[in-house]
Amino acid sequence: MAKAKRRRPSTVLEQRSALLQAVNSGSLQEANAAGRRISETRSPAFLSGLLRVLRDGRKLHNRVEAAYVIRAIDGVKGTATLERILTNRAESTHLRAFVAETLAHRHRPSSHAVVLANLSDPSREIRFWCAFALGQMRERKALPMLEQTAKDDSRLVRGWWTVSKEARDAIRDIEGKKGWGIRHCALCR
Repeated sequence: MAKAKRRRPSTVLEQRSALLQAVNSGSLQEANAAGRRISETRSPAFLSGLLRVLRDGRKLHNRVEAAYVIRAIDGVKGTATLERILTNRAESTHLRAFVAETLAHRHRPSSHAVVLANLSDPSREIRFWCAFALGQMRERKALPMLEQTAKDDSRLVRGWWTVSKEARDAIRDIEGKKGWGIRHCALCR
């Protein structure tokens, strides 16, 4: 019996729907490939669908892919959803870590306080990515907590380095001693 050919989506709406469907219910590889294609477009037309996957995605890897892809889309719409997920300790640590990283690139002024509050999370991965985000945000109010974290938190994050090293890097970012030397969050001006 011959295998039926899958019809290729022809309209922009069909293509968008197919990509979002792959992010929502595809295998890890399929979701990642669709996520890369969406990221390349940077189109805000994908945002509502990505937020839906982030909230209600079929599997954890689908939700993580949505969190990762959202950062490629300009603007702050949907940031409240990211903030809620980061704050919700009932959510997967893996997802929350990706959300913290996404907030480094896509946030609003109120996101700074949310990320700062999560710098004391019980999870080393969350503390690591919150330190990273605070450095990218150039959040000066975080300096005392980051200095304490740099001194006390020697927990290693698998695939990366210690939370204390990330906190030291964030301090250098905030003080303009590393990176582009930006002293204030460019997204929040």
